[in-house]
Amino acid sequence: MTTPRGLRIWCEMVTHAEITSPAVLAALAQRKIGLIVAAQPGPRADLVRLAQAARDAGLSFAVWPMLADAAGRWASVDNAARFASYVRALVDELDAAGALPDEIALDLEPPIDRLRRMLGLDPPARSAPPPDDGAAILGALVRDLRVRVPTPIGVSAAVIPLVLLDDERSGLERWLGTPVGSIAWDHASVMVYTTLIEGYSRGLLTRNDVRPLLASACLRTAARFGARAGVSLGAVGKGALGDEATYRSAAELADDVAIARAAGLDDLTLFDLGGVLRRPPWEAWLDAFACTAPAPRLPEATWKSRATEKLGRGASRWLGAFGSLRRTRG
Repeated sequence: MTTPRGLRIWCEMVTHAEITSPAVLAALAQRKIGLIVAAQPGPRADLVRLAQAARDAGLSFAVWPMLADAAGRWASVDNAARFASYVRALVDELDAAGALPDEIALDLEPPIDRLRRMLGLDPPARSAPPPDDGAAILGALVRDLRVRVPTPIGVSAAVIPLVLLDDERSGLERWLGTPVGSIAWDHASVMVYTTLIEGYSRGLLTRNDVRPLLASACLRTAARFGARAGVSLGAVGKGALGDEATYRSAAELADDVAIARAAGLDDLTLFDLGGVLRRPPWEAWLDAFACTAPAPRLPEATWKSRATEKLGRGASRWLGAFGSLRRTRG
């Protein structure tokens, strides 16, 4: 299950009905861009129709389960039991409707309320420690999907880039609540969104500084995950946090694609289809993503990019050292 995924696109800030548009599916099929579609609790009719339409168009179809924001939205040890129960029920429901996906994509991030506090978007607040068995619950979910009878389902992980600075022996992943290294994922896509890195730097980093950070992250991704490695690029439009910085032009996306491919990664995923469709001519974004060749060389580091990586490594060690405190605070 480590065959290349190729090009895919996250579909979060867009309805299932919008994606099912014949013009959208035809444009994606022409460029061989598969779908990873968000699925929150609720009616399934549009998702089932989309799954069938995607197959008719010859597109790969993955489902990206999400809970409501109040339940954390993304998968983590904090909501592992609830998330695993939801995914199992979702897979059974789609199977019964003849809409079983090719893959399940789990977005490993801290709960959205905690992530907002980490980014300084909301004021600090105390929270309960996560359950001790969260990583085991998510691991069991992945194993069960991969050996599912009669139809196994591949499972991929969307990973925040901070884990690339972890040596897998520290407690960083435990502090984040995102068990990357302890689970046998079929594929891992590191979310190296240059626009977010630049935007959340609050003016400290420029586009010229984040380009070498992308190159370094791609090289680290390939080294850590090998044949399972991929990266997610973006953002074309805003996401769930609502304040994400976006590409200024399709040329910036093409530049990111060229860097990732020059670093040896061809399994690329774009965030996200909703942003693409709301920035016409939207086909230009798909062309930038699908039709860009590798750069002749990787960008050279700037002093700010070097300093950022150094600070990131130091922060990851510090957070990892205190990762066990998440289990004792209260």
